[in-house]
Amino acid sequence: MDHPLPEPFAALADLANGEPTMQQARLLGQALKAVPDLQRWLREERQRTTRALLDRHTAKELAPHLEVSEQRVYDIASGHNRSKAPRRAAPAE
Repeated sequence: MDHPLPEPFAALADLANGEPTMQQARLLGQALKAVPDLQRWLREERQRTTRALLDRHTAKELAPHLEVSEQRVYDIASGHNRSKAPRRAAPAE
């Protein structure tokens, strides 16, 4: 995979197996605190993918697959966020 899921999320795939452990609890806690990093990564990857798809398809073709309007396809490709103000991560504990 060219764009791997960022840590600590990549390690979460193994957490569903076996008995609960202290390590598992720690990793889950780290992942929860890093959710803003995951959201940022997802937005960046969605933008990159949508931009590449617009090289081969129209917004009208993409909109139903992305379940958004044609204008939103362009907004995603441009990196526009729906929120009026940027979201800020909560201070680290």
